[in-house]
Amino acid sequence: MQRSRALAALFILIAVFPSVVVAQMDHPIKLIDFHSAYVLPKGGYSLRMRIVPGGGMITGLRVGISDYILAGVSYGAANVVGSGSPEWDDRVEFDIKFRIAAETNVVPEIALGYDSRGYGRQLENGEYEKASSGIYVSAAKTLPFSEFWQAHGGLSRTLDEEKAKPDMVVGVSARLSQEFSAVAEYQWAMERYSGDPEGTTGFLNFGLRWIFVEQLEIDIYFRNVVGPSGSAELNSRALGFAFYDSF
Repeated sequence: MQRSRALAALFILIAVFPSVVVAQMDHPIKLIDFHSAYVLPKGGYSLRMRIVPGGGMITGLRVGISDYILAGVSYGAANVVGSGSPEWDDRVEFDIKFRIAAETNVVPEIALGYDSRGYGRQLENGEYEKASSGIYVSAAKTLPFSEFWQAHGGLSRTLDEEKAKPDMVVGVSARLSQEFSAVAEYQWAMERYSGDPEGTTGFLNFGLRWIFVEQLEIDIYFRNVVGPSGSAELNSRALGFAFYDSF
C-alpha cells in the first residue's frame, strides 16, 4: 500500500512539474562557456558535470529561484582522471543571473549576471588560464525562419584582471530534432598564457547536445578551435552531462 502511494505521488509530480529538458533545448541557459539570456523556470534545477582536458572535472548546480532569477555554484579539480593526486580548486565558484526583459516580437530576451567560473588550470594567483566571464549582459532572439533557432550576443567584463577590457560574444543555438541540438559561440576575450595579461585572442567553441534519456543530457564540446598556439586548451574536447528536474 505504501509503495502504491509512493508511485502515485511520483506520477503526480511528473504531471504537475513537467521536465525542463525540452525547454533547455529550445532556450539553453548557457551556450558553452558564456551564459545566454535564458533562465530556468521557478523551481527548476540542473546538475551538471563537465570532463575537461588534463583529466579535470567541473561539477555544478543551478536553481531557478524565480522565473527571473537563476543562481548556481560550481566546483572542480584538475587531474581527477589519471595518475597522481587531483589538483582541487581553491574555492567554490558561483554565478547569478537576472532576467530583465522577456522576448517579444521586437525585444530580445535580456539578462544581467555574474559568473566567477574560469576554465583551464588554476594559476598561482588562484585565477584560471581562461578568465571568468565576470559581470555580463546577454541577449537572445528567436530567428524569424525557425522557432527552434536563436541568435545570442553579449558583453562581459572579467574581474580576474584589474585592467581587462570588455569581451564580446556572439553565438547561435539550434534544436535539430527531438533529441539533438547544437550550439556555437565566438568570444573576443582576454587570456593569460605565459603570464602575459595583455594578450588577446578569440575563442571559437561549438558543441552537440543529446537528450540520452528523459531528463538526462549528454554534451560534447570542441573548444578554442582557433585559439593561439600557446593555449593549453587548443583544439580541446570536453564531455558534459546534465540532469534537469523541478522541485
